[in-house]
Amino acid sequence: MTIRAISPQAIIWDFDGTIIDSEWPHFVASRIACEHYGLELTLDRWQARIGIHNKTHWSEQMITDHIGVPADLDEVLERTRAHKNEMTFAQPIRDGVQALFKRSHGAGIPMAVASSSPTTWVGPHLERLELSRFVSALRTRDDVENAKPWPDVFLAAADALRIDPSACVAIEDSAAGAKAAKEAGMTCVVCPNPVTAGQDFAHADLVVESVAEIPLDLLGLT
Repeated sequence: MTIRAISPQAIIWDFDGTIIDSEWPHFVASRIACEHYGLELTLDRWQARIGIHNKTHWSEQMITDHIGVPADLDEVLERTRAHKNEMTFAQPIRDGVQALFKRSHGAGIPMAVASSSPTTWVGPHLERLELSRFVSALRTRDDVENAKPWPDVFLAAADALRIDPSACVAIEDSAAGAKAAKEAGMTCVVCPNPVTAGQDFAHADLVVESVAEIPLDLLGLT
């Protein structure tokens, strides 16, 4: 899959699974929680939730819908959150991400982050990873009525930058995120992670295995 040179006026990043692989820790920790109750959580089943802000907690669909509400559910979910967070904080920035942040910033291309996670999750991670200084705007599910796969959060990010969405490139990791970016009118590059790799990205403009593989000339960075 190839696309012509884009020369965008802005780059808008997804966070979870794109900047760091926080998707795998979430899946692994949730799978262990399901195993505690004798339930199997497959990757195929988990993939259906990736990139989407669900109004119901994953445990309802994966646990309580099958066996009711266990007496120790709160305790198990607390352990699950702690395990997920511990693994997530150990995740490095994904290959090529930091370099592209620096290259884009040096070229004067503004960047935003558009996420279906809450600001209290994304903001501190960007600070911890020393990427927040490159980000001109952060928009999350807290800022919009409908998170991904609706386009609202991408549109909010473009509006914050005061740049037309059609002049933006979105970098995503999930099918739902790519759908949101395309419906916002943006060019979308997808860099899947191990959890999202099996999804259908036919609607994306470009799919790469690593952000480092995005041709710089496509972004006007040569």
